[in-house]
Amino acid sequence: MRVFGDLEMGYFQEVLDSRQLGWAEGGMVTRFERAFAHKVNCDYAIARNSAMSALAEAVSISGAGTALEVICDPMVQFGAIATIYFNAVPRFADVNYDTYLMDPESLRANITERTRAVIVTNLWGMCANLGEIRRICDEHNLFMIEDCAHSIGATYYDKHSGTIGDVGCFSFQQGKHMTTGDGGMMTTNREDIYSKLFDEWAFGESPSFMTLNFRMNEVTGAVGMAQLQHVDDYIAEYTENLRHFTEAIVGCPWLRPRQVTEGANHVGYQFACTWEGDKHGLDFGQFQQVVRDQGVGLRFGFIGKPAYLFDLFRVSTAYNEPACPVRCPLYTSDYRYREGLCPVAEELMPRLLTTGMIELPPDEAKRRAEKLHNAITITARG
Repeated sequence: MRVFGDLEMGYFQEVLDSRQLGWAEGGMVTRFERAFAHKVNCDYAIARNSAMSALAEAVSISGAGTALEVICDPMVQFGAIATIYFNAVPRFADVNYDTYLMDPESLRANITERTRAVIVTNLWGMCANLGEIRRICDEHNLFMIEDCAHSIGATYYDKHSGTIGDVGCFSFQQGKHMTTGDGGMMTTNREDIYSKLFDEWAFGESPSFMTLNFRMNEVTGAVGMAQLQHVDDYIAEYTENLRHFTEAIVGCPWLRPRQVTEGANHVGYQFACTWEGDKHGLDFGQFQQVVRDQGVGLRFGFIGKPAYLFDLFRVSTAYNEPACPVRCPLYTSDYRYREGLCPVAEELMPRLLTTGMIELPPDEAKRRAEKLHNAITITARG
């Protein structure tokens, strides 16, 4: 379980003694940035007040803008929301049924002359096929953004998530692998990107172009410095929780386990599997009731439907007329958010069974996994 104690208090006291609570060059936030960069083995890290801010900022420097496209995956909405912040159009690539992660072939098929960037989500503790996605981005000169909110500790062929794309965006919100309450971190190996983020995207008087204040403060940085020293233990605990749940469904022919991307490791964040009981003559509603009766704590269907079927994208954003982004008069395209856009995601979403591994005590995780196994047995018996 998470630890907050003397280590945090020591860093807090350093900040208080400095009498500098806001960001100060060379202060606690700078130390946190350097420690995080070392942790994930990248050249640069820049702290932000949230991962959502980081994603938006990544879009802003990608070259995307009004009537231009950013390709996102549809399992979560955050990349697409970040895209709309800067009047660009989210275009959705489908996912792989076995991993729930962006399908490189669908990515390739969705590239148009308007495409400027790709946001790939390393979902629920696992990296996507980042090598192939990187090759596609390089081939088409696309800016590659990794959403790493769920993937501290996850690697792809021994490279940490957030270090293969042009920019990685990590989250320290309460429900993530480590928390500062709220907060985020951007990572990059490109000096030009670091310079742009550091020099031009800090709020100041008469900036050279429109800027936003996404800085992290020194108090938050103090928490981050301490929590970064605990995060390996947290990840090990969450990954052990995941192992219990994964083992609970072994041998069940109608709960399909999530497959691991080739070359990736899978760290504990959220357990997920896919319901295929209808192919075996079983009733999903009955299984759900058994799971509830057993107290497993599973969530069914995740967010219910792919991101592009939510009104935020289909109806309007901040603008009433025209209804941006896809009905913007500057966007002359027949692209629409509709059913059938990403058929794999649409087939997968209502079948997903998920439950969080974060802050779940190990003994409780083991008990719930046993209850899941019991629910499988009861359902199979009819």
